[in-house]
Amino acid sequence: MTIDSPLPILDNSPHSSLARQRDGYFQCDTREKPYVCDVCNKGFARPDLMKRHAAGHIQAPDSKRRRLPAYPKNGRVSQACKTCAASKLKCDEEKPCRRCLEKNSVCDWAQDGSSIDASPQPQRQASQSDQAPYLPVDASQVHTTFPPPIEGQINHCPNQMVSPNAQMNNYLPAGLQSGSPTVDRESGVFSVDGTFFPDFIPDSLIPSLTRTSDLDPLPVLPQDYIHSLFDHNVDFDFDLTDVDYGLIDLFNSRGAVHHNAHNSDGANDRGDADSGIAIGAEAYHRSSLSAWKPAHEDHAFADQENLSVPEAIDSPEANFRPDRQVLSERLSPSGRDLIFGMVLQTSQRANLTRIMKSFPSTQLLDSLIQYYFESQSYHIDSWIHGPTFGMNDEPPDMLAALAAAGAARSTIPTIRRLGYALMEIVRLQVSVKYESDNSTTRDLRASQTFALAIDVGIWSGNARRTEIAESFQQPLVTMMRRALRFRRSVYSNIAPSPDDDGDILEKRWRDWAHSESFNRLVHHMFLHDAQSAMMLNVNPIISYSELELPLPAPRSLWEAKSAKDWKEAYLASGLSSRGRTPSLVDTLQDMSQLSAFQSRIDLQLSALALIHGLSTLISEYHRHKFITKGHSKHWSALVISSRHQELSQALQHLRMLCFEMSSALGPGIVLVFELIFMFLHMSLEELQLFAGKEDKNEARRVYQSALEWISSIDSRRAIWHAGQVIRAAKVMPPGSLTGFFALGVYYASLAFWSYSVVSKAKDSQAVVGSPPLDPHFRGPWPTVYLDGEETTDVQRFISLGCGCPALQAPSGAAVIADPGQIMDAIQAPLRGDAHHDTLPPLVQGLCQLMCDLGNAARSKTYAST
Repeated sequence: MTIDSPLPILDNSPHSSLARQRDGYFQCDTREKPYVCDVCNKGFARPDLMKRHAAGHIQAPDSKRRRLPAYPKNGRVSQACKTCAASKLKCDEEKPCRRCLEKNSVCDWAQDGSSIDASPQPQRQASQSDQAPYLPVDASQVHTTFPPPIEGQINHCPNQMVSPNAQMNNYLPAGLQSGSPTVDRESGVFSVDGTFFPDFIPDSLIPSLTRTSDLDPLPVLPQDYIHSLFDHNVDFDFDLTDVDYGLIDLFNSRGAVHHNAHNSDGANDRGDADSGIAIGAEAYHRSSLSAWKPAHEDHAFADQENLSVPEAIDSPEANFRPDRQVLSERLSPSGRDLIFGMVLQTSQRANLTRIMKSFPSTQLLDSLIQYYFESQSYHIDSWIHGPTFGMNDEPPDMLAALAAAGAARSTIPTIRRLGYALMEIVRLQVSVKYESDNSTTRDLRASQTFALAIDVGIWSGNARRTEIAESFQQPLVTMMRRALRFRRSVYSNIAPSPDDDGDILEKRWRDWAHSESFNRLVHHMFLHDAQSAMMLNVNPIISYSELELPLPAPRSLWEAKSAKDWKEAYLASGLSSRGRTPSLVDTLQDMSQLSAFQSRIDLQLSALALIHGLSTLISEYHRHKFITKGHSKHWSALVISSRHQELSQALQHLRMLCFEMSSALGPGIVLVFELIFMFLHMSLEELQLFAGKEDKNEARRVYQSALEWISSIDSRRAIWHAGQVIRAAKVMPPGSLTGFFALGVYYASLAFWSYSVVSKAKDSQAVVGSPPLDPHFRGPWPTVYLDGEETTDVQRFISLGCGCPALQAPSGAAVIADPGQIMDAIQAPLRGDAHHDTLPPLVQGLCQLMCDLGNAARSKTYAST
């Protein structure tokens, strides 16, 4: 018969082939062997086994498949002698057996009155059936011709799970070919221990397929459990008895085979399939989000060679721009000399000659400082007061920190490396400054310098600098906390009167700027702490309940260029009227105060601080939810569910407030708000583990949680808010998607990627016999654009799951079911029109991470579509 012929119709008549096979099984159980070979008088329980044995006697003498017994057979002998049987010892096929000869005893092997010739039996030569890689389902035709092995691949027997392909269908029984519930050819999903995995998720996410030893009993496998397919290229050397053939036929009739072939030559090459890591792990470990593994060559002086700048870059023509002057004065040569002296004092002796020859000029340093203040004017979080900043009156570590922060934002790689090297000098100098005079721990400029070093390091895109910045954040927070900078009592109400003028007004303005600078520094560190905690998945250092100080003053007062402008803006803002300016704690208690005091506060910065306060509450919710999983003895799941509802209502209330104040809120606020809303409906840590943040065990552990997430409405809510993150990112100014904004776009892409991968596996498990999932097939449901307006189709998709979710791309709809296409569409706003090398290192790493995740899914899942 042919391999792909249908299964035979069962016939229970006494003369049918299956009846004869069934009788053969019964005879195996009663040890009756009525079918005797005419050549060697060996008995068999079934006629087909006797015919197969007899075919070996007529093999050509010069056959290449002739097998000589160079070692004792490992299989069970056809008949043991009485002495070996009584002792339950292994006997030989040749009589008298070796054990009886050694003990000089009588070897009696006759049973039931039959006798066997004691002379050595001729060795059975390998027959054509020994080469058969496939045992037919119909037991009545086991002696028929089998498909020949594939040439050129002898002695190659991998013990692995084979993906569905055309070759598999050629050799599978008809009941296991494409369209069966066990194998989904298009989605590449196998059923392994009841768990379904997409084809492009490697063996690391699949439980280990242990090999059964020779002493272990063969398991009874369910029909939909496939360890591996037959290898059609091996050189079989079986020594099967009638019991072995019976078991093989039993497995064959059930549609599954336990494959236990070994190949000593290829075992080391393949390795253990369970030793790999989860998909995307290699790309994740290359990014700054992964843990840093220090090496001997890693130290604070490793980047000092970057303190020298080529002459082509450090020239007056390339750096002097009169239109970029933001500060009232420029850096003088004496200010440059102070920075240069600090660098020489901190650098190693081996690097001094090179640094002295090509240290940045006064023009370059001034240009970098001016560039920092220019970029700060476009940021929501502005916390260094430029109008009162005296360029030539500031300490050299502050000037160097500002130049380093400006260089780190440059699009020129050489300038960026200069900034990171200069910031290392500043970090070392700050520690010396604090230790030499402890009163500097309460100094504004010293605290701002420290904050600049931490800020540049955490968003550097380098794992070493990120870890150092994380570890140095605690001292600065402690110093501000001990100085009572989180409390309202140290912030006096400094206000100008209509009669103030001259030096009195100037002093009031500078005193107010000093106090407001501390206020904004505290809120900046709160935002920085919350963002780094989300990035590193750690608890924040600053609690939202600590910030009792007033919210920052309006931006118009902060950006006033002179004392006179400040006085006019102050009197126009209404701050002169009596009333207590709310704090972050006050707005968390009553968010409506945000709109009630919007003319007396910096609305964008205050809204951003409120959103980050809610993010800390959401992070606490997920940690509480984690300990209630399973059957917790102390924590109630109802409390967690109630907490989720409270947070959702609070965010909805804030959404309505933001809609009322939409004219005053920019796309950056919307991006962060939608990102925090997305975090409420998904566990960011579990999705990162599933995408390869750590290792195979963690990815496998959270897979069940991912399945539960995809089955709930929270998954659709999460990707809806992720789509709104992408929508806000598309309208942000060019070059502004850096730092936490860029990280938010990556987290949104991770939500899409996880939703696509896990839902594909779930659909393949739930819908048996359904047509394969085509990422470009939308069916009768409408396309739901998650980065568009909230329409009725969007609400129907979130509530009922009806619709084909997608993002708007230049080439058309990028459906969520295609992770590769989605990752390409999301990278577009991050990259913009800039060249890859001109992007900040963090953005480069995130784009590469998304590209690797998309390519891994595309290369395996959609290669056939």
